[in-house]
Formats: sequence, C-alpha cells, structure tokens
Amino acid sequence: MQLELYQKLEQQDESSLRRDKLYLYFTQMGKCMYSGEPIDLETALAGDDVYDIDHIFPRSRIKDDSIDNRVLVKCALNRSKSNSYPISEQIRSRQYGFWKALLDKGLISEKKFNRLYRHEPLTDAELSSFVQRQLVETSQSVRALATLLKEYYPETKIVYSKASNVSEFRKKSKLIKCRDVNDLH
Repeated sequence: MQLELYQKLEQQDESSLRRDKLYLYFTQMGKCMYSGEPIDLETALAGDDVYDIDHIFPRSRIKDDSIDNRVLVKCALNRSKSNSYPISEQIRSRQYGFWKALLDKGLISEKKFNRLYRHEPLTDAELSSFVQRQLVETSQSVRALATLLKEYYPETKIVYSKASNVSEFRKKSKLIKCRDVNDLH
C-alpha cells in the first residue's frame, strides 16, 4: 500500500498538491480519517458526492479553515457527524492507532491529532476566545482597507457604519443579501 501511495505521489506535479483533497489524501495515506477505509483518489478528485473535507471543529462553532482542522472523509460519515464535537467515541477508539501512526510519521500535526482524539466539547472560554480573535481580525482588516482607500482617494471621508445600518440600507433599497452579487458588509 505504501509503495502504491508513493508511486501516486510521484506522479503529481507540485502545483497539484495545492489542491486540498489531494494534499489531505496523501497526508492521510489514502484513507478516510473517520473509517480508515481506502479512498478512491479519482472519485475524490472528480466531485463532492462521495468524499468531503470535514472540519474537525465544526464551522458552525469556530471558523477555522486551517489544515489542522480539516480531514478527508466519506460524505456519509461527515453527514452523520454533522455539527457535533467531539468526534464520536466509536470513531475515536477505532481510529486512534491510525491517527497516532500519522502523527508519529509527521503526516499530521499534534494539534490536529489532539483535535481528532479530544473527548471534551469546546468550552465557552474557547468559543469566546474564537469570537474575540475574529473581531480583532475584522477590525484589523477594516483599518487596513481604510488606509488603502485614504491612499488612493485622499479627498474621501471614510465613515464607519454598524452592520445593522447596512442591513437596514439593504432592506430599504431592496437589495438581495448575496455576497456573490454584492458585499454590503
């Protein structure tokens, strides 16, 4: 199996390894992280109806798209996990040895391993800390954008507005809420 996996890896060009599913496939030694069953690479790369990239800490609770929070799994297992955390005891006990082997080989980080094997739910303090980090990042982004706008349009006055004002403007102007069409945030 390892030789076959290595040969598949050798066939990839470096830029293709930037594809998340492909990267996860190789760092998981070609196996579903929740079942341990082999992943069919061609099927995984062809679409999203058999294999998903799951967020270990659910995105509904913490917006973390880092590689330490994502795994390639069968769609059915991802759907059954839904937005729950921690991962079920059944999966954790069955997969512990596999996850530990990936950690020992340097294929996953200790942070990812701990997230996979952790049995306690996220605490209120962790969730609060996450919200605080998001607010700081948003604030920093807004300031950076304001600086750029001042540089390009020095005569322009920048006025900060609360999200509720933007929402009210959108509703009064009968604009749909769709970031692909307009980003009124």
